[in-house]
Amino acid sequence: MTSGKMDTGFKDLVSSLPDALLCHVLSFLSTRDAALTSVLSKRWRYLLAFVPNLDFDNSIHDNLEMGSRKRLQRRQSFKVFVDRIMALQGNAPLNKFSLICETDSDPSSVDGWIINALERGVVDLDLYISPDYGYPLPSKVLISKTLVRLKVEGTIYFTPDVGEVFLPKLKTLYLDDVTFEDSGAVFAKLISGCHLLEELVMIGVIWDSWDSCSVSSPTLKRLKLCCDYIEENPKSVSFDTPSLVYFEFTNTVAIKYPKVNFDSLVEASVDLRTTLYQNEPAGDSSDATGFFVGIRNVEILSLSAATFEVLTICCKVIPVFKNLIHLTIETDRKVGWEILPSLLVNCPNLETLVFEGLHYKDTNQSEDARYCFKDGNKCWENHEGNCVGTPWEGTPTCFSSSPVKMLKVLKFGEMFSYEDDIERQLEVIKYFLETMPNLEEVILHYNTPYDEDVSMVSGVLQLLGNLASPKCKIQVISDNISFSSTLHSSSSTSGLFFLRNTFPV
Repeated sequence: MTSGKMDTGFKDLVSSLPDALLCHVLSFLSTRDAALTSVLSKRWRYLLAFVPNLDFDNSIHDNLEMGSRKRLQRRQSFKVFVDRIMALQGNAPLNKFSLICETDSDPSSVDGWIINALERGVVDLDLYISPDYGYPLPSKVLISKTLVRLKVEGTIYFTPDVGEVFLPKLKTLYLDDVTFEDSGAVFAKLISGCHLLEELVMIGVIWDSWDSCSVSSPTLKRLKLCCDYIEENPKSVSFDTPSLVYFEFTNTVAIKYPKVNFDSLVEASVDLRTTLYQNEPAGDSSDATGFFVGIRNVEILSLSAATFEVLTICCKVIPVFKNLIHLTIETDRKVGWEILPSLLVNCPNLETLVFEGLHYKDTNQSEDARYCFKDGNKCWENHEGNCVGTPWEGTPTCFSSSPVKMLKVLKFGEMFSYEDDIERQLEVIKYFLETMPNLEEVILHYNTPYDEDVSMVSGVLQLLGNLASPKCKIQVISDNISFSSTLHSSSSTSGLFFLRNTFPV
């Protein structure tokens, strides 16, 4: 190899890149890591001054195990570092500013950093402030003309002046563990000041003391609202979001829902919960009917087990979900399925039905003679009166007209007590196969470390396959199956398939 070729091989290609490209590369690093490149050469020493993204994180260097003196030293060192970088950059335009830190009794430094970023026209502001004594967010955060995305976490005092909210370009607002004043007016004013808001995420909300809560925005497309569990029903909750397409909602069921406008809704995940004492139909004390009427146009719907209970206790009328094609239901052994037949009747175009587990409130498997011989139940011959049966009374006729083509069970075989035996779950599968004539595919996600479990289930499902529609195919998918086999029923178009899955379900 000639000397010229060797020189070419050792050429510093990185140094030949333009400054703008190097700054772009540095913007993907944390600011602490990006600052370490300054020792490479004189040219690298000042590149950090033009990096458009700043990411400061002191959480890994500030914890209780260090002791108060060392923590104080680390905080002071962090303050000096941030001050130095901010001074180095001067008034250079800023795209993103991310800050994770704790504050002491004097939050003036944190205020200064945030205000500096705002004055430089920051577009994306991401704050996680863990205060020792409470930290009120600077009011200037809510009057920024450049912010497009704002994320605030950990600030337990968030009481903006309702007369000073102006975020004309903000499209994404994320608030986690943020406390408002005891008034829905502050929250309503905040939303109304975001003229282009498209995505709103609020986690850890507490609004039970508000007279009313209203989420109103003509531009909002995605909404995630997770309220802390409280033993009191919110007084009034309203939604006026005609452009919303995705909705995720966790809350205690409200006393009333005066307005629920979700005209464009496509997908929703609902976790409504009753209070501890709402275990019987509550009459007028809490009525969720208006809420479910408001989401009736949804196409994809996921209901928690608690929501299933709310439908039973706090919903006077179940609306018709004419557009619903995909329904997911989380199950719990403390929650009954009495409402399922009525719900399915009102889903005339449902194609896919998914159960997360096959648990339900135990009224059939009981030693109480009042429950041993309900219509549709079959007593176990060797268990002294204990019975296995469907999780609803009587024999619902709705399943015979159900349009469902795919039935999927996640966590099949999952057990928390003796009540969750596999035979009990197989009885439910049998009932669906016998009574749902349009089924084309049944998929059971069954993870067990024992091959004998799979062998037993395969034998039962082989027999059940003959009860199903000739076009129905039954699949069992598991990470833990050590063998793969295909069992065909008497029909040439149906079959029972065992598949080994190589990815988490």
